[in-house]
Amino acid sequence: MYLFGYGSLINLNSAQKSFKRKLTQKDLIPVCVKGYKKVWNSIEIIKFEDNKDTKGVFLNLQIEENSFSTGVVIKITNEELEILKLREKNYSCITIKKESVLNIKLEEDIIAFMTTKEEKLAKSEDKECFIPAKYIDILTSAFTFYDKNFIEEYKKEVLKNFPFSIKEGTYSFSDPTQNKFAKEGINESK
Repeated sequence: MYLFGYGSLINLNSAQKSFKRKLTQKDLIPVCVKGYKKVWNSIEIIKFEDNKDTKGVFLNLQIEENSFSTGVVIKITNEELEILKLREKNYSCITIKKESVLNIKLEEDIIAFMTTKEEKLAKSEDKECFIPAKYIDILTSAFTFYDKNFIEEYKKEVLKNFPFSIKEGTYSFSDPTQNKFAKEGINESK
């Protein structure tokens, strides 16, 4: 099976934290998926240096028939999917039809993580939500490994007209299991 990564999973270093096997950049195959767009509305409870619970806003997918979303697909096993579910614990696991991938032909449908629970979706009027600047850094630091078209499309989809304030500083996920998989990694012993 394949996993569609559209946020931190486009970054090899970030993706590697959820895999026991050694990933290479070739494992992250750039794709364009029809029928979905990326939106800034997935809430995760995080802590910055002040150690207060904060609503961090991260990328999410939204079904939209005439939209396109750039990202990567990674071939994964069932065991790897179970580990990824821990990392992406507040997201629902959805299936995207292989025919929705426009630039390559896949032999299987794709799994993706999408926030669907209403209480986990940020609303534009919520002034207590922040996009972590370090999360944006994870996204943009991956650009050196992709071609110009991918980068330009991704920037148009994600890095314009932010719906929430951007907050500087290092953050961690309040949930210890989620933090372990997202920050420390599966192979780290901490």
